[in-house]
Amino acid sequence: MNKKTVDLIPTEKLDFDPDNPRFYRLNNAHNVQAVIEEMLDDENVQDLMLSIGQKGYFPGEPLLVVKSKQTDGRYIVVEGNRRLAAVKLLNSEILPPNRRKNSIGEIKNGIVTNPPKELPCLLYDDRRDVLRYLGYRHITGIKQWDSLSKAKYLAQLRDDFYPNLPQQQQMRSLAKEIGSRSDYVAQLLTALALYLKAEDDKFFGLPIQAKDIEFSYITTALGYTNICDWLGLESRTDITMSKLQAGNLKKIFAWMFAKDQQGRTILGETRNLDEMAAVVSSEEAVKVLEDNRKLSEAFLYTDGPQAALEKAMSEASVKLQIIWNMLPRIKPLTQSHLQQAEDLLDEIKAVRTYLRDKLED
Repeated sequence: MNKKTVDLIPTEKLDFDPDNPRFYRLNNAHNVQAVIEEMLDDENVQDLMLSIGQKGYFPGEPLLVVKSKQTDGRYIVVEGNRRLAAVKLLNSEILPPNRRKNSIGEIKNGIVTNPPKELPCLLYDDRRDVLRYLGYRHITGIKQWDSLSKAKYLAQLRDDFYPNLPQQQQMRSLAKEIGSRSDYVAQLLTALALYLKAEDDKFFGLPIQAKDIEFSYITTALGYTNICDWLGLESRTDITMSKLQAGNLKKIFAWMFAKDQQGRTILGETRNLDEMAAVVSSEEAVKVLEDNRKLSEAFLYTDGPQAALEKAMSEASVKLQIIWNMLPRIKPLTQSHLQQAEDLLDEIKAVRTYLRDKLED
């Protein structure tokens, strides 16, 4: 970037960047209150307010801005939105959401230095001039974005600088920009394409909102060949998704992100993706999962019903051995323990009787 001079610009003329990749989840990134709420939740703006209120604003790192295309005399802050939010809140230039009023009020009441009314800025002619710096700072630098923000940034970079290149060249160019591998870039963009498909389809009518999506779950899921095949993807880097099975994508989103009344999802944690990858390779297992919403039970069917039965019976035998080993250590034993043992005996007798009858037929 060319050498530029630092100008002081009044905070009242500085606006947040609606195209900032971090605001991508917002329904309306042009809404100041929505942006502030997002930043207060995820960007540690309150910590920055405390620092500015106690120690003053550090001017050594200017905001990077461009002139607004919508309104004369105003500027869009491409880099430095968190600092801008902190100062605007301290100046009462914008109001915090209701649920943050008390905590923000305490910070403002405790300030010992007046927050600035104007901030040091570097003015650029075009947002494109700053875009590459954002990658250096937030993808390979110390203030890294989450995976969805990274993917959105890479999509912006691709569309702004490499729209006419063949896809493989695009991926290599983007990888070079951020100091990474082209397959990593392609996997992020494939995950973004899946996310956008679900978003465009209103998350398939599932009880899911954008804030419920853990984007890293999607990128991690693409590392499993079984899941890619089931979704109709040629690989984890199939950005075009020409053979996507939208019905299966809906199921994946339902399992990963739709919550029950206790706030739990079918998948639970990403470490359970191993089981989910096995389940999608078996029609029987998928049917079981859709019927009972229990991934661990559906996983038992991934080797076929006979193998699942043998595994379940083996696990039951292990549990009974544990009970037997515990008995000498438990004092006192109770009538309740005896009743449970008799119930178990009745259940195992019923299983044995069923097996004998079927084998004798």
